Amino acid sequence: MQAYNQSLQRPSSGARPRSYKTECIILRAHPMRDADRLVVVLAPSLGKLKLTARGARKVASKLGGHLDVLNRARVAIAVGHTFDVVTGAESEETFPSVKAALPRLAEALYLMELADLLLPEADPHPASYRALLESLRALQDGREPAAVARHAELALLADAGFLPELRRCVACGAGVQPDRHRFAPALGGVVCGVCPGASAGTLPLSLSALKVLRHFAERSVGGAAALDIGPAVHAELQDALGSSIRFVLDRQPNAAAFVERLSR
Repeated sequence: MQAYNQSLQRPSSGARPRSYKTECIILRAHPMRDADRLVVVLAPSLGKLKLTARGARKVASKLGGHLDVLNRARVAIAVGHTFDVVTGAESEETFPSVKAALPRLAEALYLMELADLLLPEADPHPASYRALLESLRALQDGREPAAVARHAELALLADAGFLPELRRCVACGAGVQPDRHRFAPALGGVVCGVCPGASAGTLPLSLSALKVLRHFAERSVGGAAALDIGPAVHAELQDALGSSIRFVLDRQPNAAAFVERLSR
């Protein structure tokens, strides 16, 4: 499989050429007037882009099926005034097993929404692109959806500059002692059990859960999904990372609540 081009740059509105090509992952899509579609994509070197696909919602459109959410596609784009315009598209990976299984689909859509909320427009984030693509491939291969999602959450937070501190107390800077720590989303990581004033708004985090988070931060999604995580530890991971995400975004992603209801 060809490696994606990390050196690509979007031409400015006053530059030539007036078009460019890139591969991308389709994060979300919205209907527009006249059967057009607005798609939000993440490209490896161009970052998040909002693009117009004219006539994509027509039955006979040659673009529509290639621009489905979750697809990895290669697109040709013309520079526009408000939004750049998709002039051609070809899907490279469509992840049919992900789309056919509700637990996998729910986690995948949640990760697309999370990337959209965390990443600014037109700011290169190749690490986030790689994390999403590897997560989709892991889900396609049948890896545990919850483990894939927790690993991807940590990777996306890290690339956005919000990786939780997992080894030293964020309040006093001392090394965290086993079983003498908690997790503080508002402070950005773990706190030791002796810091005054650090207990407010903290969550319990067992030593096992802390070890899993450290493992996730240092391993690929394949290594993370192969780890045997019990329900209790996973619940701790979900609480800790979910609280961090809500604090960073000042809201909860819409798909997160659906995933939680589905898991129950």
